[in-house]
This record gives sequence, structure tokens and C-alpha cells, in this order.
Amino acid sequence: MAALTLGLALVFMLLTVDGGRLYLEQRKLQRIADMAALEAAGQGGQCAGNGPQASTLARTAATRNGHSPLNPLIASCGYLRTGNDNLRVFTADATRNEAIKVEVSNVVVTSVAGGVYALVQGGALARTTNLHASAVAASPGPPQAMLSIRTTLATIQPTSLIPGLSDKTKIDLVGWQGIANTKINLLQYLDQLAIDLNLNLGNYQQLLNLETSATVLLQAAVKVLQRSGATVDVITNLGNIAANLPAGGLQLGKLLDLQSGTAQAGLDANIQLLQLVQGVIQLAASEHAANIELPINILGAMKGKIYLRIIEPQQISAVGDPRTDELLVHTAQIRALVSLDLPLLTGIAGLLNAVEDLAAPLTNVLNNLLSLNLLGTVHSLTCALGIPCKVSDIQLLDSQVHLDIGLEVAEGTSRLRPAPPDNYTCAPKSLTTLTQRSAVKIAIGKFDSPADFLNNGTSAIKAMPVIDIGTNVCSRLLILPPSCGTRVPYAGGGIGLRVDSKVLGSGPLEKPLVFINSPDAWEIGDDPFFLPMADDQLQVVASLTDTLNGIKLEAYRPTVNSGLGQMLALTAGLLDGVKSILEPVIKNLLSPLVDPLVKGLLKLLGTDLANAEVGANLSCSSGHAQLVL
Repeated sequence: MAALTLGLALVFMLLTVDGGRLYLEQRKLQRIADMAALEAAGQGGQCAGNGPQASTLARTAATRNGHSPLNPLIASCGYLRTGNDNLRVFTADATRNEAIKVEVSNVVVTSVAGGVYALVQGGALARTTNLHASAVAASPGPPQAMLSIRTTLATIQPTSLIPGLSDKTKIDLVGWQGIANTKINLLQYLDQLAIDLNLNLGNYQQLLNLETSATVLLQAAVKVLQRSGATVDVITNLGNIAANLPAGGLQLGKLLDLQSGTAQAGLDANIQLLQLVQGVIQLAASEHAANIELPINILGAMKGKIYLRIIEPQQISAVGDPRTDELLVHTAQIRALVSLDLPLLTGIAGLLNAVEDLAAPLTNVLNNLLSLNLLGTVHSLTCALGIPCKVSDIQLLDSQVHLDIGLEVAEGTSRLRPAPPDNYTCAPKSLTTLTQRSAVKIAIGKFDSPADFLNNGTSAIKAMPVIDIGTNVCSRLLILPPSCGTRVPYAGGGIGLRVDSKVLGSGPLEKPLVFINSPDAWEIGDDPFFLPMADDQLQVVASLTDTLNGIKLEAYRPTVNSGLGQMLALTAGLLDGVKSILEPVIKNLLSPLVDPLVKGLLKLLGTDLANAEVGANLSCSSGHAQLVL
């Protein structure tokens, strides 16, 4: 028994020593692979180009740590991607050195246990065994910053975000609220979209530039939400929206601003599903020129229509390196045209008398400027002697006045301060953006057509004719009634009404918005740190009453087609009598309409700039290469 026990002890000791030898050899080989990968990644090794070669750096590090120059070593460049199983996988790509994989092997004497096992299995006894080890290291990632923008409306109104785009996209209040309360992972969404579009995972710039459809963009979100366990109602409502949007011609890059070289870690963040839905619908509307036409009836006195066009959709988020990249997020831009038919101006008390008072002084001005040789009235001495004379005939328009109000509601923006290192710090963690809220351009007058404004904006405004400066040939004999020929309208031009000005919401200067001292981590992947945009302003757009007080009445030269031509420079005060009567009337008619219209347009798009918030995320790297696999 003693001999048997001693023999067993010797056998176990032999296995332990021999197994420990193999374990230490494997550990040594793994340490060599680790150090070689870390050094190759830390020194920016490349597999293509003229920079330091990853294979050379890895071989030098391996030799320094005891790996024979004759033993195999393979260094590969590539990148990491996260699969559907949420596990990271190294993908080889000689053109990218985001990660370096080093594989090494070594030949050692076969272990006793291995030899015995081979004999039992009836195989040949191999005297040596190949050991293999591999390691993947990533170079120190740059700091990553992410900006996003959202509205803080507590509830979503039970209307479509873009009325008129499609009645089938309208869902009830509970449905919108469910979408507003749901988040989606940006990285998973991009990977799913790449699968749906048959693209390589990880090539996000190709994904952003590829033309696709709103349906594909939202159906990819449906698949991600199904895997993440979203409620059935949210998935169903999102599917209904996706199925009824215009097809083709959309680029995801117009919603997401991902800078070149953005690491996958910078995309592993959650965004609000409502932001994605709003952005896709607005992008579809803008790309397909969805003009919305809404009839209006104001106080029974004016009738008209409102035309809307989305110029640029809101941007969901921007991700990049705060040291070098220009990060900017913005809300939607729209154009609105209010086309009104005003009652006859002849019904305004005192206006006819004021126009008649213009006749004599305006005739003198026109004589001097246009060399028309006009007489003031038919009561002049020349006409009274029975000699035909050319006289001015100034009249109010005798038909219903058509007035256009063009509004360009510009974007509210927030961009990273472009001057490192003031734009961010890692200790303490802070990020500074420059923010400016909506600027509104307003133009009042006449556009050739709604399409002219919707395509070209307020720059296409023309003066609306209000007073017709015509001519006639008249004569009279003493006290007999005058005899006149056919009146020539606009022969001396006309008086037009025009407003073309800009109303700023938060002023002409950008205001800093500093993200610091948040109780939460606000790393990329965490919930963003939100701050309100320009919270010192109570209203996005101040009352437009002051702007409307600046209504301009201007005199214009005649043109060949008897319309309004170039503007004339008139003596100061010449039109004051007409202006003092007409301006309050126009202001009182338009100010109650334009003020709520501007604010209503913003809410119509689900983008209430008065309640908009900017969100920030910031992740700082350690500065050293790290093993990742």
C-alpha cells in the first residue's frame, strides 16, 4: 500500500509539474501577444501606407519579451464591431488601424498527459505541441462628444407632426406619448440599418450617404425595438407610420452628424424615439417638397390660405472628437406664406382725401424725376382754356387687395465652441456650446406665386400696389365739365406697400451654454445632460408689432407693362398723410395673425423652441492603449 501510494503521488506530481510547465508556457506566450498588441496599437501601427508598420512594432516588442525571431507572429489591422449577441468581434481591414490583433505561436515538448492520451487513442506520439495565443488592443481612443436637441413638451398633442403629409400617419395621443417615452440605441439602429441595406457593418459614412426611404429608416427602428422589448403599441404605431411615408430620396446623414473616424463607442448611446420619428417625417417632407395648403377665414373680413414648406429637418444628434470636429445640432427650418384678400381700401375713412392731397406735390416730383410734363389737375389754366393737356390721375386700387406675408422661421442651433481647449475639459468634466435661437424673416407685399416664395424665400418679395398713378388727357372750357379720354393706369408708376425685415429671437450673438457639475455621469451611453436653450429669453420671437409699425409706402417708376418698376426717392414726408392712415389699419389686421402664426408653426412641427433643450455627452479616454479582446 505504501509503495502504491508513493507511486500515485509521483504520478500526480509528474502531471502537476508537466501541466504547470505547459500553463506557464501558455501564459508566457499570451503575455508576449498582449505586450506586442499593446505596443503596436499604442504607437499607431499601420498595415498600409508609409507609417510605422504594425508587424514591425509587434515583432520588436515580442522579441524584447522573449519570443524567438524565428517563431511565427502575425499582426493584423482592423476594427471592432458589436454583433447581435452584444459581443465584440475583431474584423480585419488593412486600411483601418482602430485595433491591432497579434497572433503568436511556439513549439514546446509534448506533455506526459498528452502523450498518454495520444497512445490510448491509437494515434502517433508527437514529441512537440504547438501553443497559440492572440490579443487585440485598441489605440487610445480620442475624447468623444455628443450633442442632441429635444423639446420639453410634457405631452404630445393628438395631431400629426406634419399635417397634410399623409392622413394615415396620424395616430392618437396615447400612441404619440408612447413613442415620446421610448428610447432607441443609436449603435444598434445603425447596425440594423446596415443589415437591411446590405452594407458592411461598421462603415457608417457609407451608410449616412446612401439614399434610402423613410419606410426603411423607420422599419429598422421597429426591428431594434422588437429585440429590446418595447411595447406592442409602440412597435405597431411606428410600423404604421413607416408604411405610409413617401419612398426614396432620403439620406440618413441629414439627420445624424457623425464625424469621420467616429469610434463605435461614441455611437453606443440612446436617443429619444420621438426625435428619430420627427426627423424622418420632416426629412421626407422636405425632400419631397410637401407643401401644405391650409384655408383660413379671419373675422369674416379676410379670406386666404397658408402655405407651408419644410426647408430643413431637425438634426437628431452630432457625434465626434471635441478637439478637432465641428459639432452642431439644429431644429427644423420652415417657410410659411400667408396669402390674404383684404377688403377694399376705399372703405377706410379719410384715405381717399389723403390720396387726393397727394396729387399736386407728387405730380411735381414725377415731372422732375420722370420728365412726364404732367399738369396737376384739370382745373389748371392750360386745361381750362380748352387745350388738351396731360394730367395725373392718382387713384386707390378699386379692386380687392391681395396681400402676401412671407415668414422664414430659421433654425435654433447649438454648436461646440470651436476653440480648444476652451470647448471641453475632462477634469472637471465640462463642455461648452454656443447657442442661438430662432430668427424670423418677415416680408409683406406680393409674391409672383406661392412657389416663388416657397422656393426662394423672402428675397422674392415685391411691393403690393396700393395707389395707381395714372395719366389722362383732359380739357375743359371755363366752367363746363371737363372732358377726358381713356385713363392710362400706372403711367406714372404707383405707390406700393412692402416690409422686408428680420426679427431675432435671442439676439444676433451666440450665447455660451456650459455643461458642468452634473450629478450624473453623462458619459456617451448614459442619458444626456440637458440644459435649456437661452433660458434668459421668455419668448422665442418677440411681438411683431414693432416690425409692422415699420410698414413702408414707396413710390415706383412705371415699367413697360404698366406695373411697378424701380423705387423712386421721394421728398421726406410726402406720403406721411397716407401712411398715417394706412399703417395702423394694416398693423391691426396683421399683428394678431402673424404673432400666433410664428409660434404655432414651431409647435406644428413638434419643435417648440421656447421649450427646447440641448443635451451633451462627453467621454474622455485614458490616453493609453488597452486590450479589448
